[in-house]
Amino acid sequence: MTLQTVGNALLILVAVGWIGVRQMAWRPVAIARMWRTPAIMGLVGIILLIQTVKPAALTPLDLVVLVVELVISLGIGAWMGAIAHFRRLPEPLVLDRDRGVATYESRTGAWGLVLWVAVIVVRVGIDVLAGMAGSHLAASTGVILLMLAANRAARTLVFAGRLDRHAAVTA
Repeated sequence: MTLQTVGNALLILVAVGWIGVRQMAWRPVAIARMWRTPAIMGLVGIILLIQTVKPAALTPLDLVVLVVELVISLGIGAWMGAIAHFRRLPEPLVLDRDRGVATYESRTGAWGLVLWVAVIVVRVGIDVLAGMAGSHLAASTGVILLMLAANRAARTLVFAGRLDRHAAVTA
């Protein structure tokens, strides 16, 4: 077992716990804040890929695995955004000067947690299969962060659209 494998396992456990708790709890909605997490994860993932992967070393298998993982991550993220529940706060809540004012809170509940675990299980499964087939890119921490970022970005995009429609209907 390599240090990178241990690091990836710890990263996955922290992500599952952190986002799992967030799926179950009602949280004030600030769309700008929701974009911050995927942006940071995506940026760090890209930086890690640039530092660790040589473009000449990429194989067609690496690229196929990357695209398949990206599509799955985006799809499950959109699904999570589609199942989110909203409720209007009794009074607008000022979060802070960076996050603005929340008028709604949301959660995805148990199904969101199930989908989040599915993201991780699929990610690990693809990593194992791709590794057995000879892909070295799939196991990189940068790819893990990019897949998490794609999931969170798709969720936020669908979530924001639904929230806009919800606000228009309830106004």
